[in-house]
Parts: sequence; C-alpha cells; structure tokens
Amino acid sequence: MYIFDSRTAFLIVGTLYLLLPSFTWIVLSKLRNVQVAYWCGGGVLVGSSMILGALNGIIPNWVTVFVSSVMFFIAQLFRIQTFRLDIDKPIPLNLMLLAVVVYSLIVYWLHYILENYVLRAQFNSVVVSALLFYLVSLVWRIGRNEKSENALWIGRVFVLVAIVLLIRVCFLIGKTGDAVVYQEGLIANLVMMSSLLAAVVSHFSYIGLALDRSMRREVKAAAELARDEENQRLGLQIAQLDRQRSLGELSASLSHELNQPLTAILTNAQLAKRGIHTGRFTQHQIVDCFEKIIYNTQRADKIIDRIRDFIRPMPVRNETVDVNRVVREVAELVSADLRRMNISLILSSAAEPILINGDPILLSQIVFNLFRNAIQALSHVSKREIRVFCSYENEHAMLRIQDSGSGMTAETLAKIGTPFFTTKVNGLGVGLSISIGIAKQMGGKLSFANVEARDGNGAIFVLNLPAVRKDKYDHA
Repeated sequence: MYIFDSRTAFLIVGTLYLLLPSFTWIVLSKLRNVQVAYWCGGGVLVGSSMILGALNGIIPNWVTVFVSSVMFFIAQLFRIQTFRLDIDKPIPLNLMLLAVVVYSLIVYWLHYILENYVLRAQFNSVVVSALLFYLVSLVWRIGRNEKSENALWIGRVFVLVAIVLLIRVCFLIGKTGDAVVYQEGLIANLVMMSSLLAAVVSHFSYIGLALDRSMRREVKAAAELARDEENQRLGLQIAQLDRQRSLGELSASLSHELNQPLTAILTNAQLAKRGIHTGRFTQHQIVDCFEKIIYNTQRADKIIDRIRDFIRPMPVRNETVDVNRVVREVAELVSADLRRMNISLILSSAAEPILINGDPILLSQIVFNLFRNAIQALSHVSKREIRVFCSYENEHAMLRIQDSGSGMTAETLAKIGTPFFTTKVNGLGVGLSISIGIAKQMGGKLSFANVEARDGNGAIFVLNLPAVRKDKYDHA
C-alpha cells in the first residue's frame, strides 16, 4: 500500500493555500472589502504555517513550532472575523490581540517550559477545532438566512477538518516525544487530505458566496435602472451580472470538479518523487507520471478557462457562431451539476455546423439559463432527463431543450419571461427575461410550452434564430 510522503504533501498543500487566496483576491477584484481581505489573509497564513511546519528540522525549531502554531491560530481568527463582519458583529481588534497573546504564552509554556510536546499538539488541535466549530456555526447561520448553498459547503468542509483534528487529539493520548503532524502516518494523511479538500472547496465556495451577494444587489439595482432607461448598455450589464451570479450558484460543484485534477496531480507527484527516491521506477514509469500530471494540469486549466470566458465582461460582438459548439461548451460548464443530480443529457444535433450571426457569449447565456431551468425543474422528479435538439429548418437555427419534469402551471405559462417573475425560492426572475431580450436582439425568438409524453410531462424551450444561409458556408 502506498503511503504519502507527508512532509512533501504538506509543502504542496501549503503552497496551494498560498495560491488559492491569490486567485480569490483576483476573481473578487471588484468586490474587495475588509471581509475579503480577512478571508484571503487567513488563507495565506494557513499556507505559510503549513509550509513552516513541514520544514521542521531544516529551519529553527522555534519557527516551525511556535511561529507556525501562532500563525495558524491567527488564521482561524481572521476567518471568523470574515463572517462576524458579515453579520455586523466584528470581534474588537484589542480582544483578538489579547487572544493571540494568551494563546502564544500557553504554547510557549507547554513547549519550552514543560517540554510536553504531545500536550502542546493536543492543545493546538483542540483550540483550532473549537474555533472551526464556531466558524461553522457562523457560516451555517449565514447559509440559512441567505439560503446560500455556498455558505453551507464552507461549513461542511470545516466540520470535516475539525473532526479530523479531534481524532488527532485522541490519537495522541498516551504518546510521548515530539508530535509533529507530518510524522504521524495515517493521521497526517487524514489532516493533509482534509486540508486539501478544505482549501479548494472553501475558497471556491467563498467566491460563490461573495459573487452571489454582490450580484443579487447589483442585478436588482441595474434591473430597476434598466426599466427606467431601457437602453442596450444597461441590458448588457444585467446580462453580465446574471452570468456571474449563475456561476456563483455553481461554484461548489465547480470546486469539486477542480479538486479531482488537483488531487490527481498531487498523487502522481508523490508517486514520481517516491519512485525516483527509491530507484524502483523505470524511465517509462516516471514519464507516465509526468504525462498524467501534465494531463490533469491541462484539465484544471480548461475548467478555469471556461469559468473565466463565461464571466469576464466583453464588448458585444457580431460574428459567425456555431450553435452546436456553444451547446457543447455550456453542457461542459454544467456537467458537474448534471452528474450530482443523476441527470441524463441527450444531445441530438446535425452533423454539419449550424451557424448564426451573433455574440457567442450572449448566445451561451441563453443556453446556460435554459439548462439551469431544466436542471432545477428535475429536482423533485424521479425520471431526470434533458433532451437537446439542434437543427437547421427553413433558414433558421432551431434549438430545443426539453426536460422530463412536471411541466409548468397555467399561471407560470402566463407570466414566464416577465421581468422579476420567478417560481424559485432564491430566484430574481431576470434570467429568462434577459434571454428573451437577447434572442430578440439577434433577430430571433425564445418560446416555451408544456409537452405531454407517454411516460410523463415536461417543459420545452425553443430558441429560433436566423441562420447563416447554407450555401454561404457550404462553399466557405
């Protein structure tokens, strides 16, 4: 059975903790406030603490034990302060400073006066676990009040880390000698894997939480302004904000999707290092490990590219767009949600490209909104299936998206597409109205109806857009 080289693993996870706060800071560049600063600062401190701890024996002991422990404690205070600010009850800075001083004195006393390294490790784990459980109580309160799945995901991963730390406390009972986390075999691996999961899920979920809050405020404000001015510029602004908010709802799923290639990269890096160190790997095996690392790096890069291309603001373009390609790209974007809900996606399209003139990002927004509506319509039914048909009919591009849900009520059919009308508990009622507006802007139409089938009911949305004439691209 393969055992992780824990020291190297903690160096890698610590580096990841340094990179993800930087990524969060960049993504939330327009939303930066004190809360974001505390969150990113806490992540950087966690990463720095883990790297210092893993360097025990290489750099002075007082740095790897005392300084790293205090940094880790401060990191948890920073994270707690993030959400205390969200509920308008920040911890006074003098109280935070007092807590740091008391904690530092206790750690110093246990390690350097009593020289009881196991008790010091148990104390650290118990304190951090208590802080994490308190942090979880805050984010779950926020998650319930704001109906935010992203906040709940933050709470779930930190509960996992807190439980692992308490297991470490029990494991250390009766132990003697030093108690450095990367020297503890199975416990070290549990701490490392839970930390890796927490790093990815918590940062992406925090991005989703921040985007969801900001976009909710800005979409409402921009939508009210758009009703008064009714100009194209504000309409496009609302469309962009709606894309960002929709992606915020997907952040927890996307973070899980990104965690898979990152874990694969870590595993193969460990295998390659161990193989090189022991001399048991052939050149072919080493090359195979590095090829897997390259493949998973490219896989993670593609996921990030899809996110960036979907949310970044761009001027409206008018170019030739393949509807089939846009549908495939959006299907990839929502693939994590489809798998999570066990939804079958059936794509049926013509072998030849179906081309239109328009903006690819705006077209992808229509398709994305239709996919999201179909996914949400299947949350309370047993048969979960989405059928997508792309075809060229009478010089028009036809896109049909049909779900196997329970269909729409007569009231919903009468009001659907009206700005601010929604059947979702946490919805704003702007997604379909934006999509209808974009379709009109492209010279087309978005319509919807119920469909009765032999094995159930459902809803179908039809996007009809003027196509580029076949004879033009047949000879291109």
